[in-house]
Amino acid sequence: MSNFESGVASYINAKAVVTVHFPVDYKGNADISCTQCFFFREASRRCGLTGEISEYPSKYVGSRCPLEMIDGEKNETD
Repeated sequence: MSNFESGVASYINAKAVVTVHFPVDYKGNADISCTQCFFFREASRRCGLTGEISEYPSKYVGSRCPLEMIDGEKNETD
């Protein structure tokens, strides 16, 4: 077990990759907003990934959103 009584010498970085599916209606209109994201916490209006408060979460994604949109990729359901 580690002992940090004298401080922390360094950190080991780790990275997670997540996928979020934003809905698109039959007319091709996408709803890319925080409220459609699985990681958005409605009660606190915060991002579950960054802990940041999301500005206008029902209209946009937050300015500090770590997600990178994948152009041209579409997941269609029948």
